Amino acid sequence: MFATLRRAAWPLLVFQATIELVTLFLLDPLFALLLERIVSLSGDPFVANTALISFILSPAGLVAATTAAIGLILLNATALAGISLVLWDARQIRPVRQLAIWRLLLWRLPRLLAIGTWALVLSLLLAVPVLVIALAARHWFLSAGDIYFYIRTHPPEFLWAVATVGIVVVACAFVGFYLLVRLGLAVPICLLRAVGAVPALRLALLATRGRMRNLVPKCVTVAAALAILWVAALAILSQLFGWLLQRPITDPLLPWVGTGFAITAALTLSSLTALSRAGLMLVLILDEAADEALPSLPEPDQTPIRLARLRAAAVLLLCAAVPAAAVVETAQANRAILPRHEITITAHRAGSGRAPENTMAALRAAIADGADAVEIDVQETADGKVVVLHDTDLRRVAGVARPIWDMRLDEVQALDVGSWFSPAFQGERVPTLRGLAIAARGHVRLNVELKRNPREEDLVARTVAVLRETGVDDQAAISSLDMGLLRQVRRIAPEIKLGLILATGIGNLPRVDVDFFALSRRLATPAVIQQLHATGREVHVWTLDDQASIARAMLDGADDILTGETRVAVQTRAWFDDLNEPERMLLRLSRAIGTKWMRQSNGSVDRSAPDDL
Repeated sequence: MFATLRRAAWPLLVFQATIELVTLFLLDPLFALLLERIVSLSGDPFVANTALISFILSPAGLVAATTAAIGLILLNATALAGISLVLWDARQIRPVRQLAIWRLLLWRLPRLLAIGTWALVLSLLLAVPVLVIALAARHWFLSAGDIYFYIRTHPPEFLWAVATVGIVVVACAFVGFYLLVRLGLAVPICLLRAVGAVPALRLALLATRGRMRNLVPKCVTVAAALAILWVAALAILSQLFGWLLQRPITDPLLPWVGTGFAITAALTLSSLTALSRAGLMLVLILDEAADEALPSLPEPDQTPIRLARLRAAAVLLLCAAVPAAAVVETAQANRAILPRHEITITAHRAGSGRAPENTMAALRAAIADGADAVEIDVQETADGKVVVLHDTDLRRVAGVARPIWDMRLDEVQALDVGSWFSPAFQGERVPTLRGLAIAARGHVRLNVELKRNPREEDLVARTVAVLRETGVDDQAAISSLDMGLLRQVRRIAPEIKLGLILATGIGNLPRVDVDFFALSRRLATPAVIQQLHATGREVHVWTLDDQASIARAMLDGADDILTGETRVAVQTRAWFDDLNEPERMLLRLSRAIGTKWMRQSNGSVDRSAPDDL
């Protein structure tokens, strides 16, 4: 195994670098543009959050899903196929010629697509039991209250639901792993034999029949070894970057050392990615099953191998230099296009870290902690009053499972919504939007999130009326997960700032008619933030409650941090504002290569990095 892996190492890295470059500069932009065009057929430039479900079930959504699936299939099938060819040539002690591999991949692309389609079908079949059991568990165990109540409080019925779904997930994952090992050889078979997808799958099943007791332990061992390599490499890179951060900013060698570190990190991560992709195929190619399924080729003259390795090394260095240079260029570009700008702090649910969420007590805590704004959730009661409440019922905060739309204001305000948080807040009530807006006026701005519920009648008009009547409309913003509600606000109150809260979506985001975007930490990448800044829109990032995630968002260019820990965010902002440009450059470089940077030894707030960034 080690001899084959040694011979295949350089060609694997070259192929991996080529795949990454093709994906980055060709496939990703092409499929993104294609999906944007398809989504625009629905009449909206971007489909977000829960609207994705209805969109996918529409004709345009089915076309978009099919296009995305084909792109994913082609990318993964091509990568796996190329790795298979490299490993097979290395085992046969043949020179690995990259151009020949790519010619064969392009020629066999229809077969690869067919095999990938079969893999997708099998994956969907395995997902069906998980989906069915998840829906059944939701009905059996979690139908008595708002889903957020179960997620946050973890009552016994929630644990039963998780355990039930978890057992099914583990069982389906095991079946998927078993099928992957049984059918993995179908990829090199369809490349090296004159057979289609279905015969290749049959041959793979025949070749691995009776050999699973030998193959499964090997696959598990390889996976464990790769996991150890990843953990060790990331730990070493983190230590090196910690040492780099402690070097004096005035050191003239610092830019060169930083560039060398970036190149080293890029090479290391690219190598590990190539090994990870090759892990399963390495086990299959070296097994006796491959001898039965794959054709043996005549052994070539060995003299070209050294020249082939030299060419592979040269191509590898070129391919590795491109992403490494891109990393450095990204860090420098960030420094140039991310000028110092004011970063605001918004207290999530009025300040939920030190007081019960969405209450007057939370508002007072947020003001005391130095928040610039407070984010609150609003819904309607049965008598049409706008109250500040997140869940569709009061089970989590008051022990009452009745939905808010079935309760009058006096019934709602008779409930204690503070004791669940701490006895010190006993007697805290659900505030009206009017009361909270008056209390916030002149102290903090409001970010009012409109919550869609099944009985919502005129939430938009009533919310806008309250903001105008209390005189805070010029300093307030309205946000929502639901684009339909935001369109209603735009029609009746064009002067109010609008924000789309985004957890997931597809389409052309900059074309959405809002003033800012509230992105989850997963979506708020530097590239997305820069793209939205180029259109003049702000980016708010939610919900960040620790120094590390807050600092990462600030480094990436976020304009606003939504947090339940206002004090932590304010302190982190003070640390960030005190950084000079070389320090910011180094930290952005760390973000670009995906490594963690560590706390400096002095432990001070003004110059040390937050824990575990």
